[in-house]
Amino acid sequence: MIKAKTNLSFNFSLPKALHVKKPVLLLSISLLILASLFQNCAPSRYVKPLAKKQSAALFSFGGELIKYSNTPIPLPFTTLGYAYGLTNKTTVYGNLHFTSALFSNIQTDIGATILLYEKVNKFGFSISPALQSAYNMRNKTGFRVWPSIDLNYFLHLKNKPSYLYAGLNTWVEFSKYRAHQELQEHHLIPNFQIGYTLVRTKWRHQFEVKYLAMGIPNLPGVIEYIGIYGKGTLGIFYSLVRKF
Repeated sequence: MIKAKTNLSFNFSLPKALHVKKPVLLLSISLLILASLFQNCAPSRYVKPLAKKQSAALFSFGGELIKYSNTPIPLPFTTLGYAYGLTNKTTVYGNLHFTSALFSNIQTDIGATILLYEKVNKFGFSISPALQSAYNMRNKTGFRVWPSIDLNYFLHLKNKPSYLYAGLNTWVEFSKYRAHQELQEHHLIPNFQIGYTLVRTKWRHQFEVKYLAMGIPNLPGVIEYIGIYGKGTLGIFYSLVRKF
């Protein structure tokens, strides 16, 4: 397992509705909860800001790629969120990680997307500072906060509203220790993302591939992450945004 963020005390007990006898389902859920220790598994939020006074609801799905029965699969993390355009160049947002909440772990990310430069329907740059947090409600332990920042470049093709984008993201880990009082070796967690946003009048469809924890060894671990030469992990995500 990638060791960058394994210092949270999470509750791994299952909701009663999920206490079934099927071993495959239980194993899948166990993998999901173990993988939730790796916190920066979310796509870019609002690469381009909303219009002034515009609101949006967001649903995202996806996560790190792992090998399950020798088959690559993405972990099915979900988030729900809301965003509001303060100006034409600044959007604020907040998101709840819904899958974590099912297991009494409240995980959120709040932040803003700021347009740095844009040539309309051509290209531009944006920056997104944010705060990520996680808290175990049942045990009331393990509250953590991580600052992060995204820098994205977006490119419109043929003057269309849809766009390609690519960027870098960095998480900051302040803790000196991981789980079991092991020393924390990595305090800056770099990530790289590339994606495509299909823009419609009221909807946005965002598809993203992410290389999480670049350069950080992902072995040994109880989950076999799919990284690059044993480092980091690849992730795939889909986000649906409804503007109103």
